[in-house]
Amino acid sequence: MVRRTKEDALATRSQLLDAAERVFSERGVTHTSMAQVAEAAGVTRGAIYHHFSNKMALIESLMERVRLPIDEMREQIAQQPEFDALVEIQERTNEFLNRVATDPRVQALANILMHKCEYIDEVNPIKLRHLSGRNDCICDVEALFEKAIRDGQLPPKVSPRIAVIGLFGLVDGLIYNWLMDDGYFPLVEYGEAAIDIYVKGLSA
Repeated sequence: MVRRTKEDALATRSQLLDAAERVFSERGVTHTSMAQVAEAAGVTRGAIYHHFSNKMALIESLMERVRLPIDEMREQIAQQPEFDALVEIQERTNEFLNRVATDPRVQALANILMHKCEYIDEVNPIKLRHLSGRNDCICDVEALFEKAIRDGQLPPKVSPRIAVIGLFGLVDGLIYNWLMDDGYFPLVEYGEAAIDIYVKGLSA
């Protein structure tokens, strides 16, 4: 009986997260209430507050259930003392574009954070959470650019900080524009080509 109750609770939580993805994507975070998410999930208001105290908790849970390539990169690098830094940068960046293009959860989260989340006082904690994750990712990739310079793959004149900011600007711009009109250009094909041009430009 206890196991059944736990399974039911996990199923309800998953329903709520799926509903939050849909409703946030349609209406935006600011214009969506917890009650509307509960209604979309087919549960009571009491049920949603049992699992999530507020919209911030909902967004955090949406972010936590999406495993991104940067997390996998950290694990793989920790297991191998020698690796090609530029290959890691390109492979992980390309994999991220592929996830956005093919994984509904990653795509929904990217759309919510880029297009459906007004960073006003009510949802400012979401912005801070987003920035914290982004900054951690920037630090990891900046360290890869530093290794590429040490290994002679990039000239010493290249600034790792500028290189990583430029790369993130390129990737964010590709995803932002593709999400607005996913039929305008193929994200993965064009994205991989653009990233390759960028990295080769740094090597020149």
